[in-house]
Amino acid sequence: MATSDLRYGSASSASEASTSPSSTAVSDSCSSASSPAGLTSSESELPDLAPYDLIVVGFGPASVSIATAILDTLSPESRHTYRMLFLEKQSEFTWHGGMLLPHARMQISFIKDFATMRDPTSKFTFMNYLHSKGRLLDFVNLGTFYPLREEYEDYMRWCADLVQQEAECIVYGETVLGLSAPEQEYFTTEKIPHLAVTSARTCDPSRRTTRLARNVVLCPGARPQFPACFPKELTSRICHSAEFLYRSAALLTLASQSSAASFSVAVVGAGQSAAEIAQYLNANLPLGSHIDMIFPALALRPSDDSPFVNEIFNPEAVDGIYSLPDDRRREMFEEHKATNYSVVRSDLLETLYATVYAQKLPGHTTRLRIKNSQTVEEVEVIDKQGCEKVVLKLRDRYHPGRVEIAEYDFVVAATGYDKSATITELLSGLKRYLTANEVVVDRGYRAKLDTNVEARLWMQGCNEATHGLSDTLLSIMAVRGKEIVDQIFNE
Repeated sequence: MATSDLRYGSASSASEASTSPSSTAVSDSCSSASSPAGLTSSESELPDLAPYDLIVVGFGPASVSIATAILDTLSPESRHTYRMLFLEKQSEFTWHGGMLLPHARMQISFIKDFATMRDPTSKFTFMNYLHSKGRLLDFVNLGTFYPLREEYEDYMRWCADLVQQEAECIVYGETVLGLSAPEQEYFTTEKIPHLAVTSARTCDPSRRTTRLARNVVLCPGARPQFPACFPKELTSRICHSAEFLYRSAALLTLASQSSAASFSVAVVGAGQSAAEIAQYLNANLPLGSHIDMIFPALALRPSDDSPFVNEIFNPEAVDGIYSLPDDRRREMFEEHKATNYSVVRSDLLETLYATVYAQKLPGHTTRLRIKNSQTVEEVEVIDKQGCEKVVLKLRDRYHPGRVEIAEYDFVVAATGYDKSATITELLSGLKRYLTANEVVVDRGYRAKLDTNVEARLWMQGCNEATHGLSDTLLSIMAVRGKEIVDQIFNE
């Protein structure tokens, strides 16, 4: 079917009548004009019965890589014969919006964009983005492979917009609730030909639909992860690094209005995000404030981005990693953790060290403290003279008898992300069709389903244990996206 079959609402709606079907992305609005095909205001799940050839769950970087590979691989005439849809819960494309701090740079080369590694002539390259924005020569003059993070996010958004302009296949503001096998009444073959994808409007969960698809690609977003000691119900005085920039203005206002002699912030974590936030707070909090960077390791460690080690992120390395026994893969993971986990780029480490050193000079006060070897055991929010405070119980990792009770006005947890809960929820309806009730993927990222299931499911960005450290990163997305596209449309 042509892309015009991606209907976004009832034609009888007065506001929809003025806009041609599929002319724009669906925003996170609750108006009837914004309803994707099959959605109603009732709580019943009504199916959009015409099967899709492809539904991609999520529209983050992994999905954009697939979308750009489709547009580069299939001719306009060819792709118009397929019915495709990308479902994204956010109201627009956003990539780590809460960490787009000023002057923060990418940690991988811009050449590892959505297209260059699979086709340098693609219009979706970062170089073409720069050319289209009139900044190519200016960027060349910078002499760097590492653009600002906010610029790279703008590049990603530019690609997402190009996809929508050309294919009109993205529905924003749509949260996928789960995948399942459709009821027998929806197919007549012996094997299950489609998977059912149930979703709801992000702003109104009662407005649901179920769509059928021959191929589904699951690109689950990661949830911010807090240590178990943090309260289940967070207050306005605690946030995750994922939302730091969104909360920073309120935090700085709170600090400037504080009547306390010293406004204090704890940053829990030892990775790049924690270091960037500590640096940002040191530069922006009012005089008299102080920042504690708290982590259990003996020292902040540099990320290993040396050329020989970086070869582990080459696309061809995946073959060797996937073929290894489980124990050898785990051994390799531990050996190369310093490329990505709880590490900081060397230039930022040097800046932080210089800052701490300068505080020791005459006339300077201690503003930024590095509290290493400290494990956070308890987190309690208290009311102190009408003002909320966050109390941390810290224990020295190497001297367990040393315990400190520290009080803060605000706490930022830069403690990583987790996808496992999201995957479990999304696939609960398919559990009986999975191998040994768990997700097992082949080298091509395809999940192994029961032989009675003819429909196909691919997993993206959640295969680190089998495909290596690069799986959750941007490094191989261009090549991996093309691999997925070739399997879907060439087999």
